Amino acid sequence: MTLSAVLIDTVSIQEYIFLSNKLKENIGASYIVEKIYEEVLKEALKITFDGFNIHISDWKQTPNNIKINNSKEEVEIGYVGGGNALILFKDQNKVAKFVQNYTKLLLKKTPGLKTAFGIIDDFDLGNFSNSMSKLHESLRENKNKYFPNVTLPKYGFTLDCPRTNESAESFIVDKKFISSVACSKLKFSDNAKDEMVNILDDILKNKYTLTNDVEKLGQTEGKDYIAIVHIDGNKMGEKFANCTNLIEYRNLSIKVKEATETAFKNMIEILINQIENNKTFDPKNGELILQRENDKIILPIRPIILGGDDVTFISDGRLGIWLAEIFIKEFTKQSINNELLSACGGVAIVKTKYPFYRAYIVAEDLTDRSKQISRKENSSYIDFFISSSGWSGSLEDIFNKHLSTVNGNLHFGPYRVDSANDEKAIDNLKNIIKEFKNIPKNKVMKLREILFEDKDKAKIFVDELKVKGIILPQISGMQYHRNLWQDEVTPYFDAIELIDFYPEGLV
Repeated sequence: MTLSAVLIDTVSIQEYIFLSNKLKENIGASYIVEKIYEEVLKEALKITFDGFNIHISDWKQTPNNIKINNSKEEVEIGYVGGGNALILFKDQNKVAKFVQNYTKLLLKKTPGLKTAFGIIDDFDLGNFSNSMSKLHESLRENKNKYFPNVTLPKYGFTLDCPRTNESAESFIVDKKFISSVACSKLKFSDNAKDEMVNILDDILKNKYTLTNDVEKLGQTEGKDYIAIVHIDGNKMGEKFANCTNLIEYRNLSIKVKEATETAFKNMIEILINQIENNKTFDPKNGELILQRENDKIILPIRPIILGGDDVTFISDGRLGIWLAEIFIKEFTKQSINNELLSACGGVAIVKTKYPFYRAYIVAEDLTDRSKQISRKENSSYIDFFISSSGWSGSLEDIFNKHLSTVNGNLHFGPYRVDSANDEKAIDNLKNIIKEFKNIPKNKVMKLREILFEDKDKAKIFVDELKVKGIILPQISGMQYHRNLWQDEVTPYFDAIELIDFYPEGLV
């Protein structure tokens, strides 16, 4: 059967979600992106088809049943996922009317959110792969052809929004005008929190809760850092591209989302178990002091994006790498069609007041670095970066300018998560951190300085440590503990940087 098809894409999702430095707005924006494929999509179709009330989740509840094959069905949701939605129409004259209704509703309900459309009138369910390729080509062309203005323009006499770079035309309760973009995000932040708490209800058990306040993630004086963690499944694009029909595509989308949510819930359970049993979270002597809200303990983590294989969350800076490792390990336990999954992540550890969007871009770049290595083995990796010196520029520029010496690269990552038998296994990093905590702090800091010096000074320093009975941490089969460097890399700088960002009880 030949149909008309519309592929909706949300453009610049990350910029829309993380442009604000306010966690409430980030959370509200993420919620909006998800809901435009539920409430707004449903309303647009209802207007287009003169009051017809479509069931948005039918494709998910009965993925093997393609209803548009029925002579009575005029429209069907193909799938929703990954910031996309596929809508199938029998009457091509309805397509333009739908796009008009949908975009008009978005302008009213979600100002600032940009969408693009791929449209073809010869979508063949019997030749699904080819039809999807044509849809994506149409989407690419339209993205490059038209750049819609989705916010009210600024004029010389309008007030600037203190939260965005837009015109301030909306009024909020603390007697300040803000942009309609910021206002819509704030409006949905509490809904987003309630929905996430409901998803985790059986784990939180009315004892724990989540927060929309970035200041309440467990930071303490002198350790006012947060971690922005971005994790992405490996080769998911290939898996979807290999689907030969709509049913396969739907089932894969459902399974990927289930795997991600299962891994996230398992990670939260492990976190809660550590809170209840690990000295790190001891209210009196622990390294992290958790806050309370309405007699519930606030978890030191807040998910922002949890959809498909794409996950972004924020946590106390000292928990970012540990939580990322836990999530990836739980994710790799999941399988689809008897094939185990893998994923890569990036952890940007920054000051609490650091701009969200810049930190997210760093986390995303770190994930890309991890993926470049993982492609050789289809393995899972994590990379991290601590921004404590106010360095600017791209991540590669920073590594090349500030973390490169005459001896080689100070940054040792990315680190492999799914194997301990690897020179760059994250277990080796944790072992080095643990051993460094037992070496006098002044010696560890001196080692940090020596890593910027030439190899002769490094060798002398190592010999001095031996005389004092201090042996540097070792990696099996390697000679770093003798010379500090091998093949122009060293594992010690990263470990020193992380000493204050990895609680001793979790190493």
